[in-house]
Amino acid sequence: MSTTIYCYSATGNSLVVARAIAEGLGDAQIIPIPRYRTKTAAPSADRVGIVFPIHAWGPPRTVEQFLENLDLKSARYFFAVASCGGTAAGTLLRMRKALRKKGGELHAGFVVRSQGYMAGNDRNPMITAVRRLSGRLFPTAEQRMTEIVRHVKNEVRSKPERNALPGAILGNFFHTKAVPQFARLDSGYEVRASCKSCGTCTKICPRGNVTLVDGKPTWHHDCDFCGACATWCPNEAIGYKGMPPVPRRHNPRVTREDMLWA
Repeated sequence: MSTTIYCYSATGNSLVVARAIAEGLGDAQIIPIPRYRTKTAAPSADRVGIVFPIHAWGPPRTVEQFLENLDLKSARYFFAVASCGGTAAGTLLRMRKALRKKGGELHAGFVVRSQGYMAGNDRNPMITAVRRLSGRLFPTAEQRMTEIVRHVKNEVRSKPERNALPGAILGNFFHTKAVPQFARLDSGYEVRASCKSCGTCTKICPRGNVTLVDGKPTWHHDCDFCGACATWCPNEAIGYKGMPPVPRRHNPRVTREDMLWA
């Protein structure tokens, strides 16, 4: 029984989850979603999964576009695992709707809590409201891995997981409004004097949105606002305007080389 797992990861959390699932199944390959920015993915595996982080209570824009082009004709079982700080809102419901629109189905969807490495804006009233209305936090990936692997291995079908309905509805509204705006948020990035023109940012961006111009990173307003360019810069040379320089953190079980999609 073969399994293909497509993975999108910025800080490494989702890649760690994908690796754990692949190891538990014993017959799975992991393929980076960014490799399919401009082409259709047509897996031949019996089981197909997607592992990704939640951005603003929904899939990252790159993941949503990947789903539009994903050919699941050969797959018997499709599952998703979304990692987040604990609040998923209705992310997987949104994914199921997108799949059904094209004749597919989300046979099982799981949410796991991962360590947050990117700073969030806890003072944003919308964020506070979604968290308050969403209720319980989801368990960690480590706590759930045996369960997830067992379900996938046995192709158990279940409803996609979500938070309480009020939080799911509000989160979906926020995602619909916010994510299209992310593309141009890269205009807030700045390059500091510590930049060594190594080009890591150009290779690690999941959208190929960064190039070097005169040796310095330049963004082209097609951003997921995932923060990978800043997180993995070996010289901490990329920051956001108006914010003090802070050490960028990532999952310690993932190396920069693991994240070089290009």
